Amino acid sequence: MIKVKHLLDDVEADDGQRIWVEGIGITQDLQEWCKIDHVMTHLGPPKELWDWFNAHPDGYDYFRGRYHEFLSKGPHLKMLFDLVAEGRRSHFTLIHQGDSPENNSAIALYEFLAELEAYVPPEG
Repeated sequence: MIKVKHLLDDVEADDGQRIWVEGIGITQDLQEWCKIDHVMTHLGPPKELWDWFNAHPDGYDYFRGRYHEFLSKGPHLKMLFDLVAEGRRSHFTLIHQGDSPENNSAIALYEFLAELEAYVPPEG
């Protein structure tokens, strides 16, 4: 199961591995304080798109479309398929820093992973 949480949301037992998915890094002390297990900035949106979205928070649909295009054409597509398969086997949480709980980088990545799921064969 894949969850999405804000950086400052409570850590829960069923969070599983907590993955920072913003296109920018996170300081070591904040990473430890928020119990971030993995920093995967390479899965976050490109910096210029991330900056654009921060300046245009009402532009989520455009941001999401451009981000999904970036993910689908990027070098990490195999890793994204692996994340979908892992989400079937265990729990992990995508962590974001955005102001909106509905429109942020982690939600956009979660939506992309949900779309990819149709292309991942069942295990077994």
